[in-house]
Amino acid sequence: MDRDQRGVGPVLQATPFAEAVVAAIREENDDVMVHHEGAYLRVLVPCVCRLSRDAVQAVTGQDVRFPGDLEAIMSSFAGLMRLTDRAAVWWLAGQAPPGASEEG
Repeated sequence: MDRDQRGVGPVLQATPFAEAVVAAIREENDDVMVHHEGAYLRVLVPCVCRLSRDAVQAVTGQDVRFPGDLEAIMSSFAGLMRLTDRAAVWWLAGQAPPGASEEG
């Protein structure tokens, strides 16, 4: 994957909750790359990155709020993003957004 051209996903503050988010992203996506950049974790997935609230809750064993909890640790992101109360999805600019039925 060409990191600058094809990868999308969040940039997260390096916290235990961010590690749980990364674990959930790994469960829901293929070819996940995580770059540890000191205080931040840059998560990149080719073309589309999906994250369901249910997956994060399964990893943490706690209730998670979307929107709310994710944005508290997300400093930035690559691509375009849509966030609902059930899921977050990032996709490449210039591509059609993934359908709502694909968001989990």
